Amino acid sequence: MPLSELYQVDFRIFMAAASAWLAGKSPYGALSSEFGRGAFAYPPTALPWLALLVPTGALGFYLWTLLELVLFWLLVRKDRRAQLVLLVWSPMILHLYEGQSTLAVTLVVWACARAEQRGIVWGLALAWALTKPQVALLPVIFVLCRERRARFRLLLGILGGTLALALPATLVHHGIWSEWLASLSLYRSRLLQVAPWQGASALLVLSCAVLWYRYQRTGLEWWLSAALFPQTSFYSMVVLLPALRPSRSYWSLGGLALAALLQGPINAATLSWVLAGHLLAAWMIAGGPLGGPRSGRGVAYVSSSARDAFQAS
Repeated sequence: MPLSELYQVDFRIFMAAASAWLAGKSPYGALSSEFGRGAFAYPPTALPWLALLVPTGALGFYLWTLLELVLFWLLVRKDRRAQLVLLVWSPMILHLYEGQSTLAVTLVVWACARAEQRGIVWGLALAWALTKPQVALLPVIFVLCRERRARFRLLLGILGGTLALALPATLVHHGIWSEWLASLSLYRSRLLQVAPWQGASALLVLSCAVLWYRYQRTGLEWWLSAALFPQTSFYSMVVLLPALRPSRSYWSLGGLALAALLQGPINAATLSWVLAGHLLAAWMIAGGPLGGPRSGRGVAYVSSSARDAFQAS
């Protein structure tokens, strides 16, 4: 099997679209015999940064994945090392397998939210994250609402970054924005896309919302992003990562096990239930009724020595 066909399922679509754009063709048309119209649905602002990976060829997927893992490590290495267990979380595994971008977008917004000082540079980073708006929009709004001193600088950076990303695509292909909007219906007809709350699974989502509010009360922006927007697969649940604080409890282990079981079959009748089930699994991973490690309750079921070791980490 060629290196270019090993893993990187969605990543190959991204590279085909960026290559078509660089060649002066529409990235929203038929990309190849394998990828027909509607295969690529990212806004035109995503094309300039995706094009930077095209020269790397088949290695681009591995470089991209390595970059995501390095950023993840930098964010958790000091006080959240317990989150490294999420590398075996099924949404994370599927996400890395397919070469998606949800994790990178989530990590960038999360890094901004945790930064001690935020200004124009972080605004530029958020502008990049908003090239996948269904992932970044709500968390970015929460960042802006919580930021008082540097809100104007953040907004200035977001505006400048968005314009910088929009200009190349617009100048190269003047009708690209209308083509993108038209392609969204093709994308939805090509792929199964539903939200967790659509159908009877809304009852499970509502139950998860009550449980999250009752026992977690943090990370609401990440939970809402996972719960509200239509998705095509459960890999999108990696947007919950910043809100998850796994503990050495049976609840976290049970949540990881439940997430491993919630993989298929995926069809029109089951996808919303699978997505809603992952919301429940995430609540369990975060400690379930024991709460997160910060409350001091998430390390039940372990010996005092193990508890001390966990808290020290």
